[in-house]
Amino acid sequence: MKDKLLLQNKNKLILIICLSILLGYFVMQYALMYRSGFPSEITIKDSIINSLMMMLCCYAISTTLNYYIPKPNQIWKVLIIGFIMSGISILGSRLVVQYYLPKEHLKIYDLIIPYRYIVNFLILTSVAIFIIVWNIQEEYISNIKRKQDSENQLREAELYNLRQQLQPHFLFNSLNSIIALIGSKPDEARNMTFQLSDFLRGTLRKENNQLIVLQEELNHLELYLDIEKVRFGHRLNIHIDHDQDVLSTKIPAMILQPLVENAIKHGLYNVTENVTISIKCFLDNKTLHVSIENPFEPGESVQSKGTGFGLTSIQRRLFLLFGRNDLLTTQTEQNIFTSSIKIPQYD
Repeated sequence: MKDKLLLQNKNKLILIICLSILLGYFVMQYALMYRSGFPSEITIKDSIINSLMMMLCCYAISTTLNYYIPKPNQIWKVLIIGFIMSGISILGSRLVVQYYLPKEHLKIYDLIIPYRYIVNFLILTSVAIFIIVWNIQEEYISNIKRKQDSENQLREAELYNLRQQLQPHFLFNSLNSIIALIGSKPDEARNMTFQLSDFLRGTLRKENNQLIVLQEELNHLELYLDIEKVRFGHRLNIHIDHDQDVLSTKIPAMILQPLVENAIKHGLYNVTENVTISIKCFLDNKTLHVSIENPFEPGESVQSKGTGFGLTSIQRRLFLLFGRNDLLTTQTEQNIFTSSIKIPQYD
């Protein structure tokens, strides 16, 4: 559709150029011949014939160069085209005017042919250069668009790949927990299987959505937390604090689940007492802030466990979506680990 529109615009441009040449050349030649004392009838006929020939040559050049961009070392071809088409315009006009100009006027006509040739050459060469410059600009814009489309496709592919890696990462942990519960707590294992099914079904529905509202993301997070509560029982407490106005803000799909999973892993593993994971969401200066806090054992490095893939993948996703590396931050204070993300809200 866009290519068709571009072609229509180019055809309109060629038509405008040809009509401008027709009108401008007629006015210029008529004025010069009138001042030189040619009869009015001859002046009009000669001006019309030469203007029409110039318009036809202009159209021929425009259509010939419509899709041609000469290399820098082949600019001489443009001059040759202008040279040939100027000769054609002069020869065509001369063949026609000989049928109505008196012999004495033909001699004068032949005397001024070199000057007409120079004028025609300058005009037609200028038209050729203009068309070539237009094609170069059009090709430049087309190349930029193709590059942007290619980069967008690569970005989408990388985002998709990151999400596909996150899902098995959580799935394997859940399946291991189900296996551990089958022998001792079969009812909880069955319940956890149903919850895992609901969670994965919701994940698949979000596959094609890059940004969703925070309310939907929190609902999906609740499915994940229900699974984790089966694993850890009463030891896991989740506290979510948010204002009502932030629920309609936009956030990348499934961006919170790996952060909460990271908090649970470092907050509950190797810990026997109850643990509270705090999630806080608020809006500030058109930016959604989400912070997740979890305690950890004194003397134990939060980064000592796992590969850090979750945080790395989140930072990469945020960069691909927003082009910034400062949207994910982490800090440790008094045995509390906090991971925070910022999501710009664009109108």
